[in-house]
Amino acid sequence: ENSNPNTGGLSFNMPSIDVGSTAGGLSGPGAFGRDGDATPIVRIEPKYPTQAARDGKEGWVQLSFTINEVGGVEDVEVIDADPKRIFDREAKRALRKWKYRPKIIDGKPQKQLGLQVQLDFKLNQGN
Repeated sequence: ENSNPNTGGLSFNMPSIDVGSTAGGLSGPGAFGRDGDATPIVRIEPKYPTQAARDGKEGWVQLSFTINEVGGVEDVEVIDADPKRIFDREAKRALRKWKYRPKIIDGKPQKQLGLQVQLDFKLNQGN
């Protein structure tokens, strides 16, 4: 009788997924439904440059950047840094990997230009 053993047990055992309830068909809370500012969903910590760590140097880099319509980061530019040039490359590399949920106006994702962020480089932060 039991010719199809794969139907029992684990197949539909997923009560937490509520398919079909989000208007617009995109899954997840606020995926593209609600208007609102861009919010970071992936933040990559910059790598500490080996030489700077060895020398005990700390500092920060201020960057300007654009969030495109799919939430990617582009046009990363260094505005200011202290000390100069030591941390620029790793800060830019990290920021380019960030992912945002894009800013939504009238249900449509918008490109955002001229955003700014400061990445701090500190030794022995404890984590």
